[in-house]
Amino acid sequence: MNDTRTNPSRLSWKLTSPTALFTLLLGAFMLFLSLRAALGPVSAARGFGLPDSGSEVIPLMYVKAGRDLGLALAMFALVAIRQRKAAGVFVLACIVMPTVDALTVMHGGASLAFALAVHGSAAVYGAVLAAALLRPYFSPALDLR
Repeated sequence: MNDTRTNPSRLSWKLTSPTALFTLLLGAFMLFLSLRAALGPVSAARGFGLPDSGSEVIPLMYVKAGRDLGLALAMFALVAIRQRKAAGVFVLACIVMPTVDALTVMHGGASLAFALAVHGSAAVYGAVLAAALLRPYFSPALDLR
């Protein structure tokens, strides 16, 4: 017998499942951040927590725009090809980015409260989403498809 109860690698992942929707939501948010950084780099830098230094932040924001676009496309692709486990591992690995972002903006003068509210919340969202995505591989009885 080789069904989803005995073999979690054969779990189906529907586009309407909560985990797929929350992964797509994260991808959509990363796409929004990418467009915001590309089209309005100075205001995006303020929202990110970087000190307003005018045109000096523009190259950094273009780098961030590319990073965020790549993340969004990867998340969309993983959902499209129904790779739930890979999406979970990917989101879990990506938690390092908002963590480093929080430390970076604090080093640049942002408050701990700001860093936690903006970047810490992103890390928490990623941790919760990764746990939900990977949960059936560790406990199939608790699947939240």
